[in-house]
This record gives sequence, C-alpha cells and structure tokens, in this order.
Amino acid sequence: MSVENCKSSLSIIKEYGSSTEESDCEENSKPVPKKTKLNLPNLSNVPVVTSELYLDEPESHNGRIRSFPHVRGNWASFVYIKYPKEDILQKFINKIECTINRDLKEFCHRQEDFHISLSKTVVLQYHLIKPFSKSLQEVFTDVEGFELEFSSVKIYCNENKTRTFIALEVDYYAKKSLLQLCQKVDLVLKEFKLPLFYENPSFHASILWFIGDRKNELTSYLEKFNVLLREEVVNSLQPVFVDTLNCKIGNKYYQYSLN
Repeated sequence: MSVENCKSSLSIIKEYGSSTEESDCEENSKPVPKKTKLNLPNLSNVPVVTSELYLDEPESHNGRIRSFPHVRGNWASFVYIKYPKEDILQKFINKIECTINRDLKEFCHRQEDFHISLSKTVVLQYHLIKPFSKSLQEVFTDVEGFELEFSSVKIYCNENKTRTFIALEVDYYAKKSLLQLCQKVDLVLKEFKLPLFYENPSFHASILWFIGDRKNELTSYLEKFNVLLREEVVNSLQPVFVDTLNCKIGNKYYQYSLN
C-alpha cells in the first residue's frame, strides 16, 4: 500500500472517531428537565373525625344505654338461640301488660325478638371475626339438637342496673342441653381471651323490658305472671326443636347447624 493511501485511510478513521465522540457529547449534554413541585392542599378547613367523637343517644333507642363505650373497629358480639314469635306468646304478653300498673307501663317496652343467650355480649376486633366464627362451627359439630320449652316467669336486672326484664325460663331438660352448649361456647371465648358466660346461668327468653331497676316492683307481680303462664302458655305452646345456633357480630349474622 502506498504512503498516500495509508494517510487517506487514517484520515477516514480519525474523522469517524471524531464524529462518534461529538455524538456522545451531544447526547450527554442535553438539559435535564426540572421536576415541577405540586402545591400542597389547604386542609385547615377540613374537619378531622376520630373514633372518640361517637355520641351515644339513648333517646334514639327507647332509653337503652350501651353496656360498654363504642369504639371504631370493635364489634359487639354474642351467641344465642333464636326463638319464634308464637301467637300464644303474643297474647300472653298482652295480658301481662294489662296486669301491671300504669306507672310501670311508662317504662315498658316489648322485646324486638325472642332469644336465649349462650354468651355475654363481648367485643371482637374485625380481623378476629372469621376465626371466631370458624371455631364456633367446629365445637358444635358433635352436639345434637333438642326440644325447648318454658317452665316459669322470672324477673332479671342487667349488671349495670339500667334495664329490667320479664322473661321465660327454660325447662329442666332444655337447661341440660343448654349447659352443654355453653361449655362449648366458653371454650371458644377462652381461646380468644374473652369473658366467659355466667357461672350458674339461668337460661331465659326476655319478652318485656323496662328502663331502670324495676326488679322489686315487678317481683310483686311474679305469682300472677306464673299463673297466667300455666293457664295461657304451658299447655298450649308446643315444644320448639332447636337444631341451629346463631351468632351476631356487629351487623353480621352467622348460623351453625347441630346434629
């Protein structure tokens, strides 16, 4: 190769290299766009709502007072047996209302539904609802259904002395089955570190309730109530076969089948 050709080739290589370097510099020298800062919203006029702002209003639900304060995220829960609203019981309640004096009637309210409690009202957090319900289903799998009847009228007052109840106590045979169920429920309550049911429970279905502690006043009518029960209910009301249990957790309802 001649000297002139070599110089020509080196010239081409030099020009190519020079062109590449210039290209890289041009790419690297492009200006980086600045990030635009967003203006923060003005939240000075936005009200902040906290869980402590819940206000209980007894007058909106017939004077009932909550047994424990409302806290967001806590769900009031209890296990129970639902009892049907028989026409015979409705007539019996009418007669009881006619028996009590006018002063007591001012504080009297009909029970919205009939049920027999198998637990106290306890507090569950949301993330415990499903495992709690699953545990209940598991402990009830080997429990047989049974017949339920009522034997007497009883007067009860709640622990806070804010309400008094006229209730029907279950009979001896149903009580044995209910005690077995309560032991099962207590196992689940203990598992979740919740308060157990009463040590010597009196299983009953409340039919009327009164604002305040009216136990002494209503006890004076107890003999009349029991006479009415024997005359109007015991011989006419058919036993109810219990084959399902219920659990209310906040606004959710769960049902469990017995064998």
